[in-house]
Formats: sequence, C-alpha cells, structure tokens
Amino acid sequence: MKVQELITENYQIILYGFLFIFGLFILAIRSYFTEKGKLKAQISENKKLIEQAESIKSKFSRELEELKKEHQLDISKRKYQYESKKEQYLNFFRLLDEFSNENNVKTQEKFLPILEEFNRNYLNATSKSNKKNETNAITVFSKKIQKLMFDANQDLIRIKQETNTIRLIASNEIIKKLDLLTLAYDKSMEVSNKTMNELLPLMLSNNQEKMKTNQREVEISGLVINKIKDEIIELMRKELNEI
Repeated sequence: MKVQELITENYQIILYGFLFIFGLFILAIRSYFTEKGKLKAQISENKKLIEQAESIKSKFSRELEELKKEHQLDISKRKYQYESKKEQYLNFFRLLDEFSNENNVKTQEKFLPILEEFNRNYLNATSKSNKKNETNAITVFSKKIQKLMFDANQDLIRIKQETNTIRLIASNEIIKKLDLLTLAYDKSMEVSNKTMNELLPLMLSNNQEKMKTNQREVEISGLVINKIKDEIIELMRKELNEI
C-alpha cells in the first residue's frame, strides 16, 4: 500500500490526531501564559506585601522612637517636678522648724532678761515706796513685751508668705491643711498675746492659777500646730511618691 493511499484511508484519524495534538499545544501555551500571568501577579503581590511590610516596619520603628522620646521626656519632666517640689517642700519645713525652734529660743532669751529687769526695778521701787519708779518699771516692761510680740508676729508673717508660695505647687489636700496651719498659727499668736498682756496683772496679783491656765493654752496651741505639720508632711511625702 502506498503512503498516499494510507494517508487517504486514515485521513480522518490523522486529522483528529493532529487536531488533538494542536489542541494540546494550544492548551499548553494557554496554560503557560496563564501560569506566567499568575506568577507575575504573585511576584507583584509579593512585592507589594514586602513593601507594605517594610512600610509597617518603618512606621513602627518611627512610632517606637517617638514613644521612647516621649517616655524619656516624661521621665525628665517628672524628675524635674519631683526635685523642684522636694526642694520647695524641704525649704518650707526648714523655715517652719526655724520659726518654731528659734522663735521659742529667742523669745525665752529676750523674755527672761525683761522679766528679771522688771522684778529687780519693781521690787526695788516697792521697797522704797517709790510709785513713780513702780509705774516706770511697769511701762518699760509693757513696751518691751510689745516689742517682743511684734517681732514674733513679723516672723509669722514671713511664714504665711512662704505658705502662699507653697500653695502654687501643692495639691488641694495640702492646701486645705495649710489653711488649717495658718489658722492654728493665728490662734497661737492670739493666745500668746493674751498671755503676755495678762502676765503683768497676774504677776502683780500673784494669780498663779490663771498663769498656769494661760500657759496650758499656749502649750495646747503648740500641740495643734505640730499635729497639722505632721499631717502636711505625710501628704507631701505621698504627693512626691505619686510623681
């Protein structure tokens, strides 16, 4: 059988075979380009994902640095506030201690010579029945006592001024206690003035009981002041710990 006859007889089979192979070829090419497109799209998507990841990483790094800076700034600010407040609170209580201690010492140091001078001059005038010198001894004593109380009041004014300064940085709780402290100092000064004003008449009448009562009032006002001071110290410590 000739080749031509063979082809003619099997034409349809060959044609279908060719078409089948051609179809497979077309499918292969289509599949290739489809996969290539998918691969290209996947590469593009991966690139976008990488870029997004880098962008997120970069943003996170910037935000982290900002947080670190803000945290460091906050720490510095808190440290400054703590040191500043601590220094002002310490100065305030040094002043209070100086006022309490030195004022008591200065008052005693100044009062005792005044009292001794009065006793000496008054008794001397009394022994000689010299009314003029008695009156003069009383007048000198009164003036010196007034001067003593005036100096004490000036120190108290200085304390009040410092208290007003502390109010600018203190909490509301501390401010309320400072108000009480101011009232306690005013009351203490009132009691002290009353005691000093009544001292001479009580001495002349030898009213020991009343002098003891007045002295007790002075002591009580001092205890009230110390109690309020302790409460303020505790509040200031609490406030510093919370910074």
